[in-house]
Amino acid sequence: MAVAAAPIIHSRGLLELLQQTVPLHEQAVKFYRRLLAVNELSGSMNSARDIESLRSVLANYFQAYFPDDPIRLCIVDGSRFRRIRLSGPRIPKSEELLPLSSGLTGAVIRSAAPLWVPDTQASRKVRRFSGSADATLPRSLMILPFTAMRRTLGCLELASNDPNRFDKLEYHLGLLLAAHLSSSLDNVLTRQELATANARLRDHEMRLTQLNLKLQELAHTDESTGLFNKRRLFEQLDMEVARVRRYGEVLSCLMIDIDDFKQINDIHGHQAGDEVLRQVGSLLKRSLRVTDFVARYGGEEFTVLLPRTNAAGAARVAENLLAAFKTREFNISDGPVHMTVSIGVSCCSTFNLIEPRQIISYADAALYQAKRNGKNQASFAEEGNILTEESGICQSTKRV
Repeated sequence: MAVAAAPIIHSRGLLELLQQTVPLHEQAVKFYRRLLAVNELSGSMNSARDIESLRSVLANYFQAYFPDDPIRLCIVDGSRFRRIRLSGPRIPKSEELLPLSSGLTGAVIRSAAPLWVPDTQASRKVRRFSGSADATLPRSLMILPFTAMRRTLGCLELASNDPNRFDKLEYHLGLLLAAHLSSSLDNVLTRQELATANARLRDHEMRLTQLNLKLQELAHTDESTGLFNKRRLFEQLDMEVARVRRYGEVLSCLMIDIDDFKQINDIHGHQAGDEVLRQVGSLLKRSLRVTDFVARYGGEEFTVLLPRTNAAGAARVAENLLAAFKTREFNISDGPVHMTVSIGVSCCSTFNLIEPRQIISYADAALYQAKRNGKNQASFAEEGNILTEESGICQSTKRV
């Protein structure tokens, strides 16, 4: 027995239900696709290393979904905010810097409260935010702040000349996007702040190193001549003696004194004396090897260390210095003056039996012998004042 088909009851109600369901399904699909897009955008934002790369991924998103609407990213910068274009060809500037007191955007940043106005001409929200109605405002508007650690970092500014362009779906998607943007921008800004802090720290360390080097230089430099001072001389002497002891080398020392220097100060003044000392220091540096070490010992006395230089080599250096002073004019305010020097020379190939500073003492004793012999000459350490050559002291009674 055949069963008759049951009649369709309330077919009109079912049709109305289908008509209501289909748009809901389309909205659900649209919402799901946008969620996927926002999720993908979030991953791209988290990978951004700086503001420009963050702006780029945001621009790609908004140009895909809002190609004709002016969308901007606003980032707080002190008492102002940077307003960066993301989409909308009609926006005249790609970036501008505005005070936080500027318009609705500044009000949203200051209050950290989102503003969503489907139709600005029919809403009282605009008046509450700005204090008055503005006929130049776009018809549809969303300004969504993003914050981190109770600090407003900026906002997204979405505008359209079409009313109801931003419905409830767009509003909640925008809030979700702003939440992701808060984390991404905070990471970017933190990295930038750390990079800036590290750069400042490196710059500070560099300046501190330069200052320390300058302090060391000042601590080791004679102000009048620019030569090394006595403290630095003794440090260098210790290093040179250590090298002699280790490698079996030889070290010579010159003590140099400007003859009759007191007359310069008495006749021409102490400023002229300082100028002569400076020029003497310059002459000594130019007359010696790069490996030689010259220092102002004190007053008008100078000390020269000659590494790897035996007695004969030290004698030649002394001869050259005497000749250089004989032909040199020293210019002071009263006119050129001529100066001569007396030189004491000592030489040592081993320091097992003497202290390092004794080589200076021997050269100083030889210097005063040169002074007693008439000045403007060099003298070697006397045999009676030093150890014998077999003990490691190079000595000669020859007058240079």
